[in-house]
Amino acid sequence: MKTYARIVRLLKKMCPVEHPVSVRRVPLSEELDGDCQFKDGCFLIRINRNLEEHEAIETFLHEYAHALAWDVTKDDHSDNWGKAYSRLYRVFLKEFFK
Repeated sequence: MKTYARIVRLLKKMCPVEHPVSVRRVPLSEELDGDCQFKDGCFLIRINRNLEEHEAIETFLHEYAHALAWDVTKDDHSDNWGKAYSRLYRVFLKEFFK
């Protein structure tokens, strides 16, 4: 999980979010790979502990995009979310596949 941890640190640094973000690997139901919650002025991103590293990375990118594009009045996977996800994926590819 060394690569996963490096990606989390890098993206939090290169693509900062307005509010603090906590990322945790936790046991979740089999149906849930991860989620992003906003509570008490902070984001909590939970990633299923049972995922393989490459799956955890993909899930983190997806959930971190929610934190970047957070807007409680719109659809979870809005255009803003898609742009945030694209931005994160470009940074990920550039930094890890030079």
